[in-house]
Amino acid sequence: MIDKLKQFMSTALGADTESLMADAEQRTLLAAVALMIEIIAVDDAEHEAEKAMLRQILSSRFNADAEAADKLIAEAEAAHNEATDFYRFTAEINNTFSAEQKIELIEHLWQLAYADDYLHELEQHVIRKLASLLYVSHKDFIAAKLRVAEARI
Repeated sequence: MIDKLKQFMSTALGADTESLMADAEQRTLLAAVALMIEIIAVDDAEHEAEKAMLRQILSSRFNADAEAADKLIAEAEAAHNEATDFYRFTAEINNTFSAEQKIELIEHLWQLAYADDYLHELEQHVIRKLASLLYVSHKDFIAAKLRVAEARI
């Protein structure tokens, strides 16, 4: 399916198709990481454990080496600081992520929230809000939370 889309895009758009696809993937990844940055920043206390968890997620889920992860985190922090709401990020994710990928993102947000061994009420509130904006059902929101909590035991 992706190959057919690339073929159609190259016919319609010419040789820049690969860079356009890469840019779209980069925007989506940046949006996801910006939401992760929100969970780290929401309780006004950045903990190194949360940043370490973010790097671990970027490494394991997105195959980012340390340098690429740090660059992506810096770009996401800048985008997060410029944003006035979540719409820019959630719209990008809603346009590209499957339902399963959105649930996985919610799991990552829970991992970040639990990384410092304390679930702040604001972290929980923001994850609930983001789940709603990403059209993740309450059942899947709770299931993701439980999977992360059980994995910590």
